[in-house]
Amino acid sequence: MAKLFEKEYTKQELLKKTGNLSQVAGIKEYIFNSGRAKGVDAIDVNAGDLQFTVLKSRCLDVGQVSFKGHPFGYISKSGLRAPQYFHEKKAIGYLDSFYGGLLTTCGLNNIGNDCTVDGRDYGVHGEIANIPAELVAVKEYWDKDELFFEISGIVRHSRFYAEDLVLERKISTSLGSNKITITDTIENRDFNRIPMMLLYHINLGFPFLDSQSKLITPKLKNTRARTPSAEKGIPTFNTFIEPVDGIEEECFYHEFDTPDKQAKITLFNPNLGEHGMGVYLKYSTEQLPVFIEWKMMRSREYVCGFAPATNFVEGRQTALETNQFSTIEPMEKKEFKLEIGITEKR
Repeated sequence: MAKLFEKEYTKQELLKKTGNLSQVAGIKEYIFNSGRAKGVDAIDVNAGDLQFTVLKSRCLDVGQVSFKGHPFGYISKSGLRAPQYFHEKKAIGYLDSFYGGLLTTCGLNNIGNDCTVDGRDYGVHGEIANIPAELVAVKEYWDKDELFFEISGIVRHSRFYAEDLVLERKISTSLGSNKITITDTIENRDFNRIPMMLLYHINLGFPFLDSQSKLITPKLKNTRARTPSAEKGIPTFNTFIEPVDGIEEECFYHEFDTPDKQAKITLFNPNLGEHGMGVYLKYSTEQLPVFIEWKMMRSREYVCGFAPATNFVEGRQTALETNQFSTIEPMEKKEFKLEIGITEKR
């Protein structure tokens, strides 16, 4: 059954009540036409209570998103920018073009600090988020009485004399659903074994993030601060405050005690909606063994980030020196799956 406006409908019931299904739900494709976003291909998905934008021009990342009218993806001061405004070298490019949104993909040859390895510059969090997708397919289909929405495509992270990685992404949901499923397959199409680094930068903001919000995690084995300045924040990593001018960010590495290798992390605001609402992330700790919490309480940069990753975010050079990186063999495929959804306390 398809849920819409707090009621469940069969396919026939919905079709009888609408001349065109776009009246109540569906997919819309368009191109931004002004400012630095000009030329960005985008896809809006209206799945009822859940609505979100997929950015074809930027790795099929997820931009603005809302549930029952409540936005939950953080949007940065940089705003949405077309890939031509991205500069790969060092930290400049990432900070200039960091849009945020619900999801910014990071990698595939560097996550974390910028560095230079063997004469090649690797910018903060790599360049994949600014590579346009190809072979994008949009599907809207019924399976019995359930209406599904699916967007898929590939992103080529390739360079002469270097890596040839292909990311195949599928984003799916259904009418009346409270969740988005992202399934990625990364293939090494070269004939060399290479380091591969991947991080999902999930950015949550106001109103889900507020001073009353709580971070709920699986049982913890260990928590450590990424930087010495964040050490003081360990006891309060799971609580939040009102925005503070000029405050520094805090990042924490969390190690979960999850025997089934499945993690669920939730940012919950008890004062949102009628009974409280939260955003959750589910993923496999076997696929993504490192989890970083990004806690930024600064005015205008008020955001809580969930960042599951293949390795630590100290940059490619440090990862190579400490042997703390993931590799992918020639023609090997690796799959990663995320579920991002809304929970409502009843």
